[in-house]
Amino acid sequence: MFTYRYRELAIALDKKGEVRSALAKTLRIHPEEIFNLEVERFSLDSRRKGDLRWSYNVVFDLKRKVRATGNNARGLIESKREIRSLEAEPGNSTVPMPSHVDIIGAGPSGLWAALHLLRKGFSVDIYEQGKQVEERFRDIRKFFVDRKFNAFSNVLFGEGGAGAFSDGKLNTRSRNLFSETVLKDMVHFGVDESVVTFAKPHIGTDKLVLMLRQIRAEIVKLGGHIHFSTTLEDIEIKQGRITAIKLKETKDERRKTKDDVAIGNWKPCEALVLAVGHSARSVYELLHARGVQLESKAFAMGVRVEHPQSLINIRQLGNNVDTKLTGAAEYFLATPTLNKTSSAYSFCMCPGGVLVPCASEPGTLATNGMSYSRRNGAFANGAIAVPITAGAEGFDIPSSGSLFGGLDLQRKIESDAFNVGGKAYAAPAQTIKNFLAHREDKSLPKSTYPCGLTPSNLWDWMDKTICQSLAEGFQNFDRKIPGFINEGLIVAPETRTSSPLRITRNNETLESVNTKGLFVLGEGAGYAGGIVTSAADGVRLAHYAKKEKV
Repeated sequence: MFTYRYRELAIALDKKGEVRSALAKTLRIHPEEIFNLEVERFSLDSRRKGDLRWSYNVVFDLKRKVRATGNNARGLIESKREIRSLEAEPGNSTVPMPSHVDIIGAGPSGLWAALHLLRKGFSVDIYEQGKQVEERFRDIRKFFVDRKFNAFSNVLFGEGGAGAFSDGKLNTRSRNLFSETVLKDMVHFGVDESVVTFAKPHIGTDKLVLMLRQIRAEIVKLGGHIHFSTTLEDIEIKQGRITAIKLKETKDERRKTKDDVAIGNWKPCEALVLAVGHSARSVYELLHARGVQLESKAFAMGVRVEHPQSLINIRQLGNNVDTKLTGAAEYFLATPTLNKTSSAYSFCMCPGGVLVPCASEPGTLATNGMSYSRRNGAFANGAIAVPITAGAEGFDIPSSGSLFGGLDLQRKIESDAFNVGGKAYAAPAQTIKNFLAHREDKSLPKSTYPCGLTPSNLWDWMDKTICQSLAEGFQNFDRKIPGFINEGLIVAPETRTSSPLRITRNNETLESVNTKGLFVLGEGAGYAGGIVTSAADGVRLAHYAKKEKV
């Protein structure tokens, strides 16, 4: 038996998934001669606008050698199969942990840490300040109508974390055994198996909600406990080691059930996993007050932009392409600004999606984008972000350059946006064309933002450095996607691309560098950037965890 790989096997749009017949035709062999065919990765090849193809990387076996010639030979290489599994990966370190682990946060890193620790025989309690995802969904829809902000159940907080109400993109810059394990877990919990092999996998909020319910059921089945509407109030550290935590019930008049947690009392704790997400500002402040080492880090802020999806489809895919076959088109844009001191780039682009308000504190406003699994909405939206240095040095805030300078800049812009929008979660908005002219719009085009828009000249209240970088970025993007300026609408601000702080940790053990027993994971710790990488952080901790001998 001979093993081969074929790179960039071209398949017509309407023949998606018909890999065996396409491979046989390309190699001029009979389909039945191909054994053990596996798809390693596939993507949409849109390099030739209007003439799109699916592109597959495959591995397969033949009983005889083949000699492909001409174009048929360009992607064919004789190879060996790689057998990779997390179970067979010994790792280079072992992390001693007590048999019981407390986890704060039921986002991706917290859920996957719990899932895999339970599978290894640990006992686990998860504490989540928000609600189950079904209740959270209802609270968010209610907020869109009555504008009454719930600080614990919103687009950012609750089961599934901020990623549950986003586009549900699962792509990551590099795949490893931990991220591959996350994707395979998702398939186990009902997600389409293509997420393992598609280059830009995506679920959508509607499917994420269903998956989260399955994960919750599995955690409970394995003996884990999830305590909702319960937040971390304080931690006790003695001689550089975590010793106890204090929990608090979140205030919600509609909470019907009481938990069995000792609310308000100190609970002994030898292993605490913080998986709190990038917007848990109170946790950063608590850790700093208790002497846990933090550091400021680079992050990014900017705005959301919205365009007709039809414009993006034509510019990215070409004329007369059937998007029922390809899916709605995306864009990925980046450019240095003209003075070379900053840059602007697209982030978390949501084809066929909708805009949503997100905030973690009263009296503030930020925006985000999300989409459902079909991505069939009339509008596309994406963040256009500007990198900001650690401590927000060079930006217009009094504490710029300090540990909390970046967080203060976020708060300032979000507070200003809330006030400019009218204090009822309407978002300040401006067409890109008038933004470049420093001119407020008399009227605004249609938008998917659910709480209304307020015409505003962003230059009047947003940081000038951010505005200047955005202006230069928009001009560059219009050269790549003609119509980006004339048909674009800005809805501001986008402030939660990542955390401006990092909880400093040991890269081998994932433990705080100065607090034993405190493990920090995911976006909240400052070491991940999305659903998969956050969840992979949880898998990694569990993989290296070893029960301490009693």
